[in-house]
Amino acid sequence: MSTDNKAPFGLRPCKRYIATHDSEGKSVYANSPEQVYRVRDAGAMSRSYAVGSIPADLENDADVKAYRGEEGRTSYLKNDIVITPGANLVVVDLKPGGVSAMHRTVSIDFSICVIGEIDHELDGGEKVRLQPGDHIVQRGTMHRWSNPSATEPARFVACTLPCVPFQIAGERLAEFHAKL
Repeated sequence: MSTDNKAPFGLRPCKRYIATHDSEGKSVYANSPEQVYRVRDAGAMSRSYAVGSIPADLENDADVKAYRGEEGRTSYLKNDIVITPGANLVVVDLKPGGVSAMHRTVSIDFSICVIGEIDHELDGGEKVRLQPGDHIVQRGTMHRWSNPSATEPARFVACTLPCVPFQIAGERLAEFHAKL
């Protein structure tokens, strides 16, 4: 896995704007680091923003300071999918023909297709094709993402929130990532 500040596969880099307050209480945009993409076999992922608690601690820009830091679990440099407790907003770019490993996380994820078409496949064999604006509410199920286009990249944006582990067919929900 490599990192880069440029969006891969010819996609335009996402711009992130963080709204906060100045010392007089006026709304302003905070300085924000460039997106850092982690390139993988199927595509690339970038953490767009993260908070370390729900509800989020916004006082004195605690969340912004933690996100802009180079260390800590909510740093813009980290690549965890789920932050417990907390919330994570990620941008996932799939290269033409890219296919992720079958995986599950201990979370509820809200994933929205924004560029191209993306297939979402469940371990039971069901599959849906997402077009821009279509979205998945991912609830701890085994799934994989793929880009059905042989020539065009695709992008989805996901917000992941940890969930309480529960029983599925007699087994406790646990994170899993199959080998490709």
